[in-house]
Amino acid sequence: MSFFQKSPIFITLLIATSLLMFLVAIFGVVIQDFYGARSFFYFGLLILLISLFIAFSSFNRPLSHSSRSQLLVATTSFVTLPIIFTLPLLSLLPELDHHTLYFEMVSAFTTTGLTGIHNIGGISDTILFWQVLVGWFGGLLIWTFYFAIFKFLDINNIFKITEKEIEKINFESKKIHHTEIFLNSFSSISVPYSILTLILWGILKVTGETTFLALTYSMSTMSTSGISPNGGMLSANSFIGLLMIFLFFFFSLRSTSLFEYKTPRLSRKIFSYTELKIAFMLVIFSSVILFLMQIQSNYLNLDIFSHMMRNIFTCLSFLTTTGWYLEPNLYPDINGFAILITGLVLIGGGVGTTAGGLKLLRFTIIQRHLRSEFGKMVFPSVIRTSESRMTLNGSAILKVWVFFSAFIFCIILSFCLLSFFGLPTMNAIFLSISAFSNTGPLYEVISQPTSLYSALTTPIKYILILSMVLGRIEILVLFSLFNIELWRK
Repeated sequence: MSFFQKSPIFITLLIATSLLMFLVAIFGVVIQDFYGARSFFYFGLLILLISLFIAFSSFNRPLSHSSRSQLLVATTSFVTLPIIFTLPLLSLLPELDHHTLYFEMVSAFTTTGLTGIHNIGGISDTILFWQVLVGWFGGLLIWTFYFAIFKFLDINNIFKITEKEIEKINFESKKIHHTEIFLNSFSSISVPYSILTLILWGILKVTGETTFLALTYSMSTMSTSGISPNGGMLSANSFIGLLMIFLFFFFSLRSTSLFEYKTPRLSRKIFSYTELKIAFMLVIFSSVILFLMQIQSNYLNLDIFSHMMRNIFTCLSFLTTTGWYLEPNLYPDINGFAILITGLVLIGGGVGTTAGGLKLLRFTIIQRHLRSEFGKMVFPSVIRTSESRMTLNGSAILKVWVFFSAFIFCIILSFCLLSFFGLPTMNAIFLSISAFSNTGPLYEVISQPTSLYSALTTPIKYILILSMVLGRIEILVLFSLFNIELWRK
């Protein structure tokens, strides 16, 4: 551990990338894909040697500002690391240009899952496993970045963390190298994250899925990437398997779901229960609406229990921005279905999880604040105690509204750029929302394109890449780099 503590965070991530390539090489040998295994092994060895040389040469570097260093790594890793991820694929997928491969790796690493690789004929399981593994690793880094730095940013501080706690954290971080802070969070998160993935893999294997499908489903469910050899579609053969995936969705609704002791003592009323409560209400409300749509189209041949369970599963899947769905033609009113699940992915899952979107806690704060303000306009003389004002101060509410405004503005800007470069209006809308909410299967289930690559030109791919990265780092984190305090040392 002392070796890694003396290395920059980015070098540590490169070493981790090389180890992941060795793991894929072993997987390729097991399934007898020796050509793919050799490619991943050679590039993994090359990256490992280069990383070690750089690490040894940087042992005596001066101590840098921890917050600034981690922010730079967090904002640049989702752009730079996918370049490394594409190297083994250049020879394995010669039919795809490097722009497309880079797009695929950014989509996987940001846990968006906007992909078209699985539609290529004759694609090897080694490549599919690498794509899923990149998404799983990206989900692990998202958890790590949140608990290492994002949670303590002033622009993201909407919880009841006292000034003494923040000062204590800042004081302690000045004494510890930023790599050590990162590694402490990484080691604490990787253990439960990996164990839960293995548990879900074993359960899905027992329930009848093949070993490879069970592995991809478990990794993509934990990372909310929604990537599998079948795209976003799940097999509905095993009710127990679907039930377990459904239960594992709840880890994407609360940032404290993996470990309670890693967060400061927040208000139990606003944080511990509100996210689950609002998620439950949204899922039930959306499921009932979908069921009413189905009744109108096929009243006589409707299995009430089966359709209701499928609706609940689909709604929670898109609320957590995973994007698993069971049947593409399950909902005859595709326009109504599209509007409903688009609203769910825009809301998103829990703050600090791998889920994208606005996040449940921010949605709750906006909803309570709007209810309070409308109440004041309708009944200005009534003396009331607004729950949003009692729990949060005006500064926290302002931060949420600023984030919401920036989020919507970026989606609109992305939509305008996609339309400018030739995409049809509806495709541009759903692609921009899919990218910023990190829910690639949204576009897949609504548009059902025969080939994703045929609809995307090179400029469109890079617009979506930027959208996925901004959606992943929640936009305002990038703005925090312009804070003068970070650059004074």
